[in-house]
Amino acid sequence: MIRRFLRNSRPFDGVPALAAAHNGIWLMPAAMLLALLCSCASGMGTPPPGGPADTTAPAIVFSNPANGTVNFSERTVTVEFSEYVEESRVQEQVVITPIPPIPPDFDWSGSTLDIEFQEPLAENRTYTVTFGSGIVDLSGNRLGHPFTLRFSTGAEIDSGRIQGEVAGRAEGRAYIYAYLIPEGNPVFLDTLHPDSTRPDFIAPIGDDGSFSLEGLPVGEFRIFAVVDDFGDQLYTPGQDAYGVPERDLRITSPTEPVTDVRIRLRAAPDDLVAPAIYGATSVTRTRTELRFSEPIDSSTLHPENFGLTAGGTTVAISELWTSAANRLAVQITHAELPAGAEATLTTTSLRDTTGNPLPDSGAVVHFTVTEARDTLPPSLLPPGIDTVTAYTFPDSIRIAFDEAVDIETPGGTVMLRDTAGPSAAFRLVRISAAEFLARPLDTLFGAARGVLEVNLGRFRDKAGNRRDSVALIPLAIGQVRQKGSLQGTITDSAAPDAPHVVTARAMTGGAIYRLTGLHAGPWEFPAVPEGEYEITAFRDSDGDGVYDYGSIIPFRPAEAFVIWQGPVRVRPRWATNQIGLVFR
Repeated sequence: MIRRFLRNSRPFDGVPALAAAHNGIWLMPAAMLLALLCSCASGMGTPPPGGPADTTAPAIVFSNPANGTVNFSERTVTVEFSEYVEESRVQEQVVITPIPPIPPDFDWSGSTLDIEFQEPLAENRTYTVTFGSGIVDLSGNRLGHPFTLRFSTGAEIDSGRIQGEVAGRAEGRAYIYAYLIPEGNPVFLDTLHPDSTRPDFIAPIGDDGSFSLEGLPVGEFRIFAVVDDFGDQLYTPGQDAYGVPERDLRITSPTEPVTDVRIRLRAAPDDLVAPAIYGATSVTRTRTELRFSEPIDSSTLHPENFGLTAGGTTVAISELWTSAANRLAVQITHAELPAGAEATLTTTSLRDTTGNPLPDSGAVVHFTVTEARDTLPPSLLPPGIDTVTAYTFPDSIRIAFDEAVDIETPGGTVMLRDTAGPSAAFRLVRISAAEFLARPLDTLFGAARGVLEVNLGRFRDKAGNRRDSVALIPLAIGQVRQKGSLQGTITDSAAPDAPHVVTARAMTGGAIYRLTGLHAGPWEFPAVPEGEYEITAFRDSDGDGVYDYGSIIPFRPAEAFVIWQGPVRVRPRWATNQIGLVFR
């Protein structure tokens, strides 16, 4: 801290003359010096209280070497910030390529940082020192956009650049990793292991998702976006979230950057853990519940994938479904089991929702059959609406039960009644053995409050039990949302005949509308509720209607995608058009 003060201090004008005039005068500067040192030690440069809040982001105002320097032969890089920054958070935000064999030392003096390399820099190499957007000043203002310093130890500096954007929320340390693909080495990509080989070039991702890999030579590159959870400059499968572009990238000229690179970040790391069965419970003699470590893909829930025996006798399974009350549970209805018997249930071909298969070693579970028969009627679970905020037409309402149900007369089973008298009917659409979506057929204009009525007498379980009552759920009713349309075009010169998917996601509520199987040309959502929407599209190369994020290990490129700049507002009875989605 004393070094910090001395480097930034200046001589006190006139002090020698005062000291010669009277020895006591010399004590005042010494006391001032002591007080200043104490304040620096206690306040660490914190500005005095009072005055307007500091909202100005820090910036780098000086560097040695200067950006673009060639023939640099020193072992220390110096940068000066426009103000004091949180020193403890800077080191993890600094990325140096080529990666030094020994991490450099970071030496602070006021707002000046010296980065001291422990070994001589490599000859005839271009170096980049990038300061990430997570650097903050003492008031918490972030640098926001990364700053890259480029210099060379030789007579020339590599000036190639790859620039683009990463879509998706990047929590933690998010970087672009780039590997230079050697010319004339056809097996390099087959032997590349990003989980054990550090990249040739690294660039942090900015707060706005932008990135710029700089100081690159001419050549071909394979790049990834990685949220480096361990901070080891490696990709850790199952631990680090990632994103992959649609192809490898080539720099053909140092003066022509590769731009508009788009990478979509996965929301979470790959799930590499296989599902497991935690146990089984005999709910009744005709219904059993299995509990898993994670949700099971509903497409694998078929009776032929399960075997049930009790007392040495094979028992027929009639129906399976994911529990509406607990997504980690699967319920099974079957022929009646003998009370007190030891039962065994086996599974085959089950997968979790990310495709990991249930191993054979964990595919068997044992349980004791309960004495209880199925004599209780099904229970209605809390409806899938927020009773705090207002319900708005034409939203759907989820109606779910604690067991599988059949419905006798769907019409008029679910109604929303205005407290003043009028009512709106809903149409029930089954989405599982125990769940329905109630979609409104009418609206209640001007109603502020209402009561959702569910006629429970219309629902019976597999044993024929039912409740002769009507569930009454009061709720607020918001203004009816009118509908408009969204119109646009798809331009994809690289694959005009490929299928595409366009998605409109409501910024409020998160409702998603999709158009699939589209080719280059016009598209339209003819009727979507008013509001703001995020519009995205992707080239559905495998034709499954689901976006493929690609993979790092084994490598698989992602499907190309486009995100329309900013939200699009849908106005009532109005066509919002000219949404041009261009694939480059």
